[in-house]
Amino acid sequence: MYDTTHMFYSFIDNSVPSSQDVFKNCKNISHTEKENSSYMQGNLKNMRVTFNEGSISIKGSLSKYYFGNNFKTLSKKETKEVIEMLSNDLNINISNSSISRIDFSTNLNTKYKPTIYYPFLGSLTRFKRLIQPDSIYYKQSSKRLLFYDKSKWAKDTRNNIPNEFIGKHLLRYELVINKNLKRFFNKDKVLLKHLTKDSIFRTLLNAWKEYYNKIEKQNTKQIKNMSSNIHTPEDFHRALFQTLIKPEGFEKVDRMIEELKAKNTFSHKEYYSRMKRKYRKMTKTHIDSDDIISEINKKVNEIYLSY
Repeated sequence: MYDTTHMFYSFIDNSVPSSQDVFKNCKNISHTEKENSSYMQGNLKNMRVTFNEGSISIKGSLSKYYFGNNFKTLSKKETKEVIEMLSNDLNINISNSSISRIDFSTNLNTKYKPTIYYPFLGSLTRFKRLIQPDSIYYKQSSKRLLFYDKSKWAKDTRNNIPNEFIGKHLLRYELVINKNLKRFFNKDKVLLKHLTKDSIFRTLLNAWKEYYNKIEKQNTKQIKNMSSNIHTPEDFHRALFQTLIKPEGFEKVDRMIEELKAKNTFSHKEYYSRMKRKYRKMTKTHIDSDDIISEINKKVNEIYLSY
């Protein structure tokens, strides 16, 4: 399930190779001279290689380098093989490179177009939810969750869709760790070779599933027999709210609360968080097998259990 990775081969921790050897198999090589520094760059297949005075950086999709596309993602065994391939092509032992970013992802083959599912993926505590026309982002300073249409992405970026994926609805779910990897993995160093270890893979797999589970899922069903469940005024308030609000409605409530906060409407800051909790609780109801979100729940769980 590994995809994009940012690697840094430091000359402090590793031997210094010749730039000629490193770029032997690269294309589109360029030299840049600046007042206090200089560097070379080139492309090794889909990888962007930069050679400067203190290190070599390699950035790109490991799965695309290995398979020729990143619709598929790497297993631990295939990760070991692609590290060997990169080392041979760059004429350095890249396994000891440090990592500053890792994407952990896979495709969910869904019944409907991915955009159908977006409104039912609600808020996530401590993440900012960002809505794009074809995707949803959950963002923190050191990590992101992404949900997007992989087939549409391929068409928009002019990437070929492998035959086995043509005509399928592919909801891509990615966990991106782009900062503080040492703290995330609780290690003094995080090196490329560590990606082949079960402990690292399992840490990412657990986080990938746990973050998904923590996303508030919006109920897709209309409230039936509303009056039979009303016993107090608060029951009526909750039932009416659930009946009137659409899946995308809570996003509007969230934005309204943020606008009130920006205007300093209330004298106490805790009022805003209380309001959010209250309305989130109202929209958070049991989701059964007839709900559209249950399809994704099931697929995420199946992927998790397959490893």
